[in-house]
Amino acid sequence: MLSDLFSAVQQLHSAGLNSNVVELCSVANSMVAQNMDMLSPTQVWQLQVYQADALLEMKEWRRAEAVYREALQARKHYLKVKQVEGVGGEGGGTSEVEVKFKLHQCYVAMGQPNQAVNILQSIIAKNRTPRVSMALGRLYHQAGMERPAVAAYREVVRECPLALEAIRALLQLGVKPKEVQELTLEGLGGFVESGQLEWLGGWLAGQAALYNRDYDVAVRELRGLEERGCVRGSVGVLVDQGLAHHWAGEVDQAVTVLSRAASLAPHNLRGMDSLAAMYAQLGKVRELESLATRLMGISEEQPQPWVAMGHFCHLNKKSPRAVYFAHKACLLDTRSVEALLLKGQVLLDLKKLPDAMNHFREALQLAPHRFEAHRGMVDCYLGLSRQREAVTVATGACKHLSNSPRSLTLYATVLLKEPLSCARAKSLLEKAAGTGHLPAVYLLVELLDREGATQRAVELLTSQLVHTSTATLHQKLGDLLARVGQGQEERAVEHYSRALALDPKNEGAIQGLQKMEANTDGMEASYDMNDMEEVGSVGRGSPAAGELEDSETEAVWSDGDLNLVASGS
Repeated sequence: MLSDLFSAVQQLHSAGLNSNVVELCSVANSMVAQNMDMLSPTQVWQLQVYQADALLEMKEWRRAEAVYREALQARKHYLKVKQVEGVGGEGGGTSEVEVKFKLHQCYVAMGQPNQAVNILQSIIAKNRTPRVSMALGRLYHQAGMERPAVAAYREVVRECPLALEAIRALLQLGVKPKEVQELTLEGLGGFVESGQLEWLGGWLAGQAALYNRDYDVAVRELRGLEERGCVRGSVGVLVDQGLAHHWAGEVDQAVTVLSRAASLAPHNLRGMDSLAAMYAQLGKVRELESLATRLMGISEEQPQPWVAMGHFCHLNKKSPRAVYFAHKACLLDTRSVEALLLKGQVLLDLKKLPDAMNHFREALQLAPHRFEAHRGMVDCYLGLSRQREAVTVATGACKHLSNSPRSLTLYATVLLKEPLSCARAKSLLEKAAGTGHLPAVYLLVELLDREGATQRAVELLTSQLVHTSTATLHQKLGDLLARVGQGQEERAVEHYSRALALDPKNEGAIQGLQKMEANTDGMEASYDMNDMEEVGSVGRGSPAAGELEDSETEAVWSDGDLNLVASGS
């Protein structure tokens, strides 16, 4: 039963009828303005909070911010009056801390992070809830203020020891794993002995390895959690494992793991921007279109759906739209590395090199462990014919990525632009190719062939085919064998055929076979002309009919053999 206007507003607020709350509060505020005694000071404060909460739910950020500000002013006045009147205690209702937190939400939604930080900092440290500390940590983190971010995240973990996102953030910011583990275990107390935390040690080890860029260990630890059955089917663990593969450059494994995570939790967004980037890299148009459409149906307030749409448009040669989608993702999350990489790559393809460089540079500052950011910067400098800067960035890539095969190959690619640096590039490629890194193998094969060491190039490709089989490996080996000749034509045809079996659209293999067939036809035509000249010169002394039939039969069989080879390939 309703007793007054305030209880009516309270009822609407409890029922979640936000638009009705806004309308009735408008009426109530007018009545209160004419009759100040109609409601108590506490009720006036709470009435404004209800109205602001409703506006917040309706995403009318600016109106909500204004009403929350008015509410805080009313509370300030109320506390003064209460002190004068000697009334002790608070009047109940929504706390000042909660209102300031909601006010920060308005500022974040309006793209005003500095005001959001200021309003949260105005809360006395001892009154800050874990939710406030987490929000402060995120804002500090986004602004690049690492020390205050670490302090805020520590407060979250101290009060909520299983706040996994805060733990992940601490490791990402460089806090030592042992320190994080001690902080976590300290808050858990006797809960550790319950047997429900068997997964925690492996999870912490996996996260520590992931952000310490030890990707093999990260994959092993996270996969071990699944194999032991502790957290089998955990989407978060699968995403972390997929990211470890992705950052290590193991695209096929990353796609497999992240695709599984997407099928287990179709509404999950974390890691899906990485999956979209790899679908685009592999040219999987259908999968990328399906992913982008599904993500856009989940949320338009997060960067991942826009990144996926950007990659889809870029793959379909719609670069202006791809730039728009990437820019939208950057606006939603200024620290989205995938969004920055996408926008940088699209701008690079559009030959807008200075703009592309700005985005790759920002991505590099946020994530120096990402190879794609280093490669983007190198491509921009090479496009601007700034060889020296490209060498500097490539050297930095080797340093940041611990001389990984990808970084060594990138460095070698830059050195190959200068003839005097080819020897140094060759040594780098040999080191990278020794790990089985295929781009390094391909470049080294081209370099050896150019130097005249074709036989060594053949041996290198043959040794690689023992461990792995790709269309490009077979096609390049076919090219070399066809050029060597000396009875290697059949082997060349065999490798071209295998290349086409793996990739029916492999242009190199198709052209190689056509060239060999054309050469064979030319040789046959020359043989036929020689035979005709011999017959004409002999005249009446031509061979017997039986001998002529035998030679014609042989010619027919050789044609058949060649046709079979050509069709089989």
